[in-house]
Amino acid sequence: MTIQAANNGHSVVLILDGDRERAALAARALTGSAHLVMTGGDAVVGALVGRRLALDSLASEAQIGGRFTFDGLDAVAEVHRATPRCRIVVTGDDLSDDVAGEAVRRGASAILIRPFGASELRTSFGFDGAPDDDEAILHVPTIDEFVTSDALLPAFQPIVDLADATRRGVGFESLARYRQENLVFCDPAFMFEYARLCGRTAELDLACLRKTLQAARHLPGGKIFINVHPRLVAGGERFARTLVDAARANDIPLDRLVLEITEQEKLELTETTLPAIEELRSIGVQFALDDVGMSYSHLDLIAGIRPAYMKISHEFGTDFEKDPARRKIIRNIQALAHDFECEVIVEGVESEETSRAAADIGARYGQGFFYSRPADAERMAG
Repeated sequence: MTIQAANNGHSVVLILDGDRERAALAARALTGSAHLVMTGGDAVVGALVGRRLALDSLASEAQIGGRFTFDGLDAVAEVHRATPRCRIVVTGDDLSDDVAGEAVRRGASAILIRPFGASELRTSFGFDGAPDDDEAILHVPTIDEFVTSDALLPAFQPIVDLADATRRGVGFESLARYRQENLVFCDPAFMFEYARLCGRTAELDLACLRKTLQAARHLPGGKIFINVHPRLVAGGERFARTLVDAARANDIPLDRLVLEITEQEKLELTETTLPAIEELRSIGVQFALDDVGMSYSHLDLIAGIRPAYMKISHEFGTDFEKDPARRKIIRNIQALAHDFECEVIVEGVESEETSRAAADIGARYGQGFFYSRPADAERMAG
C-alpha cells in the first residue's frame, strides 16, 4: 500500500491512543468506509503523519501520554493546521468542559467520552455500513518499538575507486532502513525526524550502529561508513566505549570503521568531544565529513576532526558536470581536501559522464546508483 494509493480519492483514517489494544479496536470499527486505517501511540507520530498524509479522519485520545498531559490536543491542532477539512474526534475519560472546549478550539468536531461503542465512533465520522474484518490496519510503531525492532536493518551501498575500471568497492556506506510494509517509516528521513522530536536521536543512532555492525559481518571486506549524529559523537567516552564494544562483539576490526559526521546540527568541539575523537583515532577509527558544503561551515571541523574523507552530497554530485557553478564548488572542495590530506567521495553518481567528471577533477571515490543500489550485506557479499 502506498501514499499515492491512499490519497487517490480514498479515505485515510488515523487512530491515536496510548493503549495499543484499544487503538486496534477503534481502528477495526472504522474499517470498511476507509481505504487505509492507521494506528499510532503518541502525539508526535500523530503530528508527523498528519504532515505527511492528507488525513480525512482523526480519532485522538486527549491524554495519550498519561493522566497529567493533554498531548493529544497538540496532535489535533497540528493535523487541523495541515488539513483543515479533516474530521477530528477527541476521545477520553471524564473530560471536563474546559478540556472539551479546548479540543474544539484546536479543531475537534466531536467529543466522545468512554465508554462508547463502535457504532457511536462510526457515526461521529459519518461512516455508513458495517466494518470490514478483512481490511488491513497499519500500526505505526512508537519510538520504543522501532529502536528495538528486528525490522530496523541497514542496507549498504558500495563506495568505489574511480580509477579502478572494474568498479571494485573499497567500502560500503550503511543506510538506515525500516523493513516493514509501512508507508510512513519506510522513509529514513521521516523516521529520524520522529526520533528528533521525541528527543531520542542518539538512541536511534546507537540502534542503527549496532544493527550495522551485526550485518557488516557478511560484507566482503573494505571500510564500513556509519552515519552518526554530532550529538552522539559529543557524548564523549560513553559513545567510544559503545562503538568499540559493538565492533568487538561482531569481530569487526576497528580500522575498518569510518564515522560519517552528519550535518543534522553542528558538532561542537568541546573538552569531551575532542578526547573521544582522539581516542577513537588512536585505535584505528577514521572520520568522514558528510554533505560537505550543504549547511554548516566545515573549516573548524576539518582542523579538529582531521577527517580521512570528505563526502560531497548527492544534491551537488548528481549531474554536477552539467552545472558550471556546481563544478566550481566541487573543484574547490577537492582542492581543500587535498590541502588537508583527505580523500573526496562524490555521492549521487548516476551516469558514466558524472563518474568520469568526478575522476577528472581529482576525486578518488564515487558512490551512487551508477555503481550499485543499496542492498543487504549478504547480497553485497555475493
